[in-house]
Amino acid sequence: MFLQRFDPRNTVCLRPARPLILLPILAAFGWMLFGVMPAEAAPSASMHELTIRIVPEEQRLEGRDEITVQGPAALTSIRLSRRAQVEAVTLGGRDVDFQFRDGHLKISTGSVSGTADPVVLTVRYRAVFDDPVPVHPLNTDNPGFGVTGSISPLGTFLLAGSGWYPEIVGTEAAYRVRVEAPAGILAVTAGKSRGHFTRDGKTVSVWEVRRPLRGLSLSAGPYILQEIPVGEVTAAAYFFSENRALAEGYLDAVQRYLRMYSERFGPYPFEKFAVVENFFPTGYGFPSYTLLGSRVLRLPFIKDTSLGHEVAHCWWGNGVLVDPSDGNWSEGLTTYVADYLYKELVSEKAASDYRRQILRDYASLVGPEEDFALDRFRSRTDPVTRVVGYGKAAMVFHMLRKSIGEEAFWGALRDLFAERLFRPTGWDDLRRAFEARYGRSLETFFAQWVRRPGAARLLPPEAGLARSGDRWRISGALRQAPPTYHALTVEVSVLAGGAWRTHPVALTGESTAFSLEESVRPERISLDPHYHLFRKLYPKEIPPSVNAIRGASPAWVVLTADGGKTARKTAQMLVQALGLQDARIVSENRLPAEAETLLIVGTPRMSKWLTGLPAGLRLDGDGFHLNGERFFQKEDALFAVFRPGDDPDAVRAVFAYGSPEGAEAAVRKIPHYGRYSYLAFTDGRNRVKGVWPVTESPLILPLEAP
Repeated sequence: MFLQRFDPRNTVCLRPARPLILLPILAAFGWMLFGVMPAEAAPSASMHELTIRIVPEEQRLEGRDEITVQGPAALTSIRLSRRAQVEAVTLGGRDVDFQFRDGHLKISTGSVSGTADPVVLTVRYRAVFDDPVPVHPLNTDNPGFGVTGSISPLGTFLLAGSGWYPEIVGTEAAYRVRVEAPAGILAVTAGKSRGHFTRDGKTVSVWEVRRPLRGLSLSAGPYILQEIPVGEVTAAAYFFSENRALAEGYLDAVQRYLRMYSERFGPYPFEKFAVVENFFPTGYGFPSYTLLGSRVLRLPFIKDTSLGHEVAHCWWGNGVLVDPSDGNWSEGLTTYVADYLYKELVSEKAASDYRRQILRDYASLVGPEEDFALDRFRSRTDPVTRVVGYGKAAMVFHMLRKSIGEEAFWGALRDLFAERLFRPTGWDDLRRAFEARYGRSLETFFAQWVRRPGAARLLPPEAGLARSGDRWRISGALRQAPPTYHALTVEVSVLAGGAWRTHPVALTGESTAFSLEESVRPERISLDPHYHLFRKLYPKEIPPSVNAIRGASPAWVVLTADGGKTARKTAQMLVQALGLQDARIVSENRLPAEAETLLIVGTPRMSKWLTGLPAGLRLDGDGFHLNGERFFQKEDALFAVFRPGDDPDAVRAVFAYGSPEGAEAAVRKIPHYGRYSYLAFTDGRNRVKGVWPVTESPLILPLEAP
């Protein structure tokens, strides 16, 4: 593989420019962990000639922006960071009066007010960006951490909308950006790189965004640049020196994803895709690049999961734009054609497990009062918005694909990309694209899955068995709880002769009769055993998990005597890490008898709190035993969730640990294992994880012979 490298320790000139790709570069700016923010169309566009100087030691930015607009009428509302100091403003080459207050810049346009010709506004300013960044965050439910702008010797992060350059409200803009920084500091943004060069102790990075977009983000740091060509596209890695060895693997993965999605949807719509390292833990997706924290980059699974999700966003969300007035569909579609599709390419079992986990997350985390329709989803801010906006939406695309077939589904996506590239697009636009390929109306499907909240609730089936000659007939009815869905396809699997056969059955109301024939005597039937339907699972179908604690309200956090003086601090860290809003911390002897959801910190003296502890798990004064393995070192920690009895609403978890240090290291990791029932850590490193087995379901019905 050919790698073109920029090593800031040497003097490097501008690399040769390739011919510009003529495909436009217009996209929404990225937002939240592995996601993008919806973008609106704008009535007019401007051109920014931005010259930026970064002073990391002072957390300061000095800027000069020459903005060309079509007439002065566009200059009525200009935003800049509240932290900025505006030093000078000229309009058409002349000094003008201005007022800058509370982030809004107002200028006098009297000298050019009568013209509609292009006019140049020049703003000189400086600003301090010193948002505190998380070093070891306990909770990543809102992965933005409230950081919009931060400049430091560790790196620079300036989010679109943070006011790091003057933004004319209500317009899109094209950009030429020149960033000057101390030697070795490279800057990265959207668009095409025009090179990085070092001279006189300064490194200058030059970028060009030829087609307008709404909002520009910027990152900078002591990067080692490595690149490879992928056809006419550049795949690039901007990594810190400590992680430079990871770049080749990431570039190989980017190359693979670019080719995969180009074949599936159409040509890649940008000039580059860059993987950029951030100095605090993020996972942002921007037009033509992704910004990943150092610790995220080092996770071995990121190249095979989240990276592909971000590349796919260049088609969906940053390519075909989201119309925010109709909900953000791009996260669900990107999840389906990336995270889910990768599982499907492994095996049907892996895909079924993925679908099942979506349903388990929904049942565990989304209560009726928190649920919302997909057309109200904007971006991920907490577990509920993640489960609905990503998980449910992915299941909706899966059900749509099952309904209309492979050719119509994938063909419609190719049509959508070709017809809606860089245009704000809503659910109705998607519906029309799928209808055009399918040849029939999908109004009912989209109305029940996109325009209303909730999930289907299948009731236990009614069925009888009768023999007719050498055949066996199963007759019965499928049922659902109100509010009903009017276009459900339910898989009815029949066990006969040691093998399962699946029959799709349409359920069109509260109850629909069905009749099936088998040549061998059937033993039982099972509804939706492979989780193709977005439905509310029964408690017996859901193993207790970390997410069950996260979704509980209120939760009682129990301090046991063996936790010592640090137990309360440990409990508070757990509450923060798990995002428990209504947690109540009490000592073991003050716990009310009616408490249902318990999070026990330490090993309780009252053994009644451990009633129903699963087989394979045992706690004692010297440590714990999990699946036959003994953990007794001070660095060891256990987090296990279980049900104390038959009450499906009662959930208990126990967090046992050998030392405060071992506890703190484990607490930071627990939220990332939401689907698991039990976790064992040593010095914060996960050694054992698993899910308690589930063997029963109300949707499985034995068949008795007459």
